[in-house]
Amino acid sequence: MNRKPVIVLPGILALLVLTLLFAVPAAWLQRAGWPGSAGQGGGGTAQTPKAGTAPIGKGDLSWKQDTSPFTFTQYFYGNWATDYLWKDQYDMKLTEAKTGVRIDRKLAVGSDDDYLNMMIATGNLPDSIMLDWNNPAVSKLINDGLVYSMNDLIDKYAPEFWKMLDPEMVKYHSVNGQLWYLPNNYESENRLKNGAPIVSIRPWFIRKDIYEALGSPKVETVEDLLHVLEQAKRIHPDLSPVGLDFFDVTKNGFEGSLSMDYLIYSFSPRLLEERIKDDSKIVEYPMRSAGFINAFRFLNTLYRKGLLDSKLLITKQEQYMDAMNHGSFIVASQYISDMFRKFNPLIANTLGPDKQYVELAGLSANGHEPRYPATRLLGWQGLFITKKAKHPERIIRFAEYAWSDEGQMDLRYGKEGETYEMVDGLPQYTPDVRNLMNRDINAWTRKYGFNDSTLLWREGKLWDEADLRDLILSRTDEYNAAMKLQRFNYDDYALGMENLEPDSTSPEGVINANIKDLWNKTIPLLVMAASDREFNTVYSDFIDQIDKLGADRVEKLMYQRHLLDLKKKGLR
Repeated sequence: MNRKPVIVLPGILALLVLTLLFAVPAAWLQRAGWPGSAGQGGGGTAQTPKAGTAPIGKGDLSWKQDTSPFTFTQYFYGNWATDYLWKDQYDMKLTEAKTGVRIDRKLAVGSDDDYLNMMIATGNLPDSIMLDWNNPAVSKLINDGLVYSMNDLIDKYAPEFWKMLDPEMVKYHSVNGQLWYLPNNYESENRLKNGAPIVSIRPWFIRKDIYEALGSPKVETVEDLLHVLEQAKRIHPDLSPVGLDFFDVTKNGFEGSLSMDYLIYSFSPRLLEERIKDDSKIVEYPMRSAGFINAFRFLNTLYRKGLLDSKLLITKQEQYMDAMNHGSFIVASQYISDMFRKFNPLIANTLGPDKQYVELAGLSANGHEPRYPATRLLGWQGLFITKKAKHPERIIRFAEYAWSDEGQMDLRYGKEGETYEMVDGLPQYTPDVRNLMNRDINAWTRKYGFNDSTLLWREGKLWDEADLRDLILSRTDEYNAAMKLQRFNYDDYALGMENLEPDSTSPEGVINANIKDLWNKTIPLLVMAASDREFNTVYSDFIDQIDKLGADRVEKLMYQRHLLDLKKKGLR
């Protein structure tokens, strides 16, 4: 269901609104329904928890029993995550000083999947692993007895921890009645009411100077975008017309590139619903959807018109990020927060503020508005404690600290009076911390390391509302862009489409891996097809091949997992 659009505040009006927001007293904000105002209490009290959570300070937590120096090793699945490595950042030092714990975090050299599979095959595992909870390798870690049950560790070493864990989270993520990992970024229904607007896709942006030179035309359909790109290319032949992040089906899913969701949900706004075939009891591969394929057909159109460089199909993420830093694309795709907090400030400082990027609205295709599936996150990565850990008790107790309100505030804000202060009941960075963040996010990250230490982020009314307030007051352009795109969201929670792919070690898992590999090889052939006829032939051959590989077996299993997802959510 689409939401009413929010008017974006331009220029002087935006400044006036900000001035008023800063000037009004807390009592007025409370009457106006502003979150975290006087009614929250000025002393910075934590959120009032729902059942299954315990605020910090109620009872002694087990991590306080031993704060002697202790280091444990951890592999993080994602070789891009250099910011997460523990060095001498402020937050890492604060956490170590308080708990005695230091994380020796490692990244893969080369392919993450090859690195992970080699560790599992050789048994050369670190003390802990941060891994996507729905990664096919998770079942092997559990079934082969390579990781501890969180139930056993919590019961034995950190019983108070149970009071902090959301029962719905525990139920959803349990396997065979046991919780084997702690999922970060798990959100309850409350997240839909609190915090910053949700933008589930990676939007497309256009260089501001180029857009204004063209007369700031409306870009509301895929045809509009094509026309703008053709015009801009004539004016700026030196720039690459379209920038897309790296393609890798194994890492990014069947869309190939995270940049593709923006197009896919324009051409196939009801893709998730249409994949579910209750009459035949299957969940189809998205590649069978005409709308899904039309998104790639649009890329082929761009390619044939000289508006898409085929090198993007083999570009590494680091190369794409470097090109983004230099404003090398007319239109580019990026996470909304990264664009406004990382790339735009850097571009403004090096190239000039006129060369920053501004967001494009959702694009209609074939007369239909886009629909972006967006709901509360069910988690991103899970913390696994392996059987190689000599002191699993210290690691689970450290996780207890990280999950607590105290640990969350340390992770996000640091020390009160030093790096943040409480303003109208909500935390707010001190001016020097906030100014560096808004001016140079990379330098801010290197210095403070906020949000990068424990990695066990969870929702919380206190910090979610603080994030929303800071977004509105300090990053108005990002907030307005998010609200502009959020109106195309719909809640897909009830569809039961999470974690559908089969375990990698099962026969269906092997088939699925082969289909992924084939699709990975097919995407470049589709995008670079010389004609519609060639495109159709390549696509037809692909469908024939996945049918021969046994796609129907996987689609039947995905339907069963779809039903299981509904059951875990209490919807069946």
